[in-house]
Amino acid sequence: MFLEGKKPHLAVIAGCIFYGMNGLFINRIHDMATAPIIFYRLFFGLLFLFIYIAARGKTSDLKLKKRKVSLLLQGVLVVACMLLYFTCLRITCVSIAILLQYTAPFYVMLASPLILDEKIGKESITALFVAIAGVFLIVKPESFSDIELTGTYMLGIAAGLLSGVIFAALIMNVRILKTEYPEIAIMFWPMGIALLLLSPFAFEISPDAFYGNLKVLVTFGIVSIGFGEIFTILGLANLKAQTGSLLALVEPVSGVFFDIAVLGIGLSSETLAGCTLILASATLISLRGSENIREKDRKKAPF
Repeated sequence: MFLEGKKPHLAVIAGCIFYGMNGLFINRIHDMATAPIIFYRLFFGLLFLFIYIAARGKTSDLKLKKRKVSLLLQGVLVVACMLLYFTCLRITCVSIAILLQYTAPFYVMLASPLILDEKIGKESITALFVAIAGVFLIVKPESFSDIELTGTYMLGIAAGLLSGVIFAALIMNVRILKTEYPEIAIMFWPMGIALLLLSPFAFEISPDAFYGNLKVLVTFGIVSIGFGEIFTILGLANLKAQTGSLLALVEPVSGVFFDIAVLGIGLSSETLAGCTLILASATLISLRGSENIREKDRKKAPF
């Protein structure tokens, strides 16, 4: 059946919807810097993931095999992507941070034929340009007119561009890890490595701030890292990298609609048009030119 063959596509979209709730939680966290928020989001999300794995009796899937360096790299990439994105966000603005991070499909399109031996289909190219046009409309390019290109601002732009490159590397590395590890291990170990790298920030908040935000942090971790990671990795591991990177563009769309529904933020005609284009791109890439990874392809080591 059609939906049976599209399970990985639907999984990525579901994961993006959970990730798109980030703004709802961040808006409710007070008196905490970015790094501690990221740490506790990871901590409670990873705890949820472990409970989920144990409840399913899948702890044996966490056994380390070959490609340990790729697992370590995935954890480092997770931390680098988050820190670069939030650095861009602080220095520039939300619009530019989103626009630059979601240039990732361009990099995937350029690199995946070389690294993963994937062919570039006409539908993928069409969907890419439709989606990027949609992102551009969502971030309201008219808001860029007041930008002052100072040295600090250019640092933020560089951080945003790097976050896009690293986001692309994350997506492609999932495909590499899939040749050796089940999805559960690909979810768990990189998050654990990221948590370890961010552990110095755990005590940079007061006990009052921690307990005051505890309920939100727990829910944030479960929804974003827990459900978001489960669905996203399940999907990305079973799709071509080009397809997965394009479907990931659903995340800013879901963020927009959560902002409208929960935070009461208005919807402009440009934003609506941008969301429509991205959803059209996701539909196009799901219908044509985006086969799932076949079993024989999973077993091929890209390098």
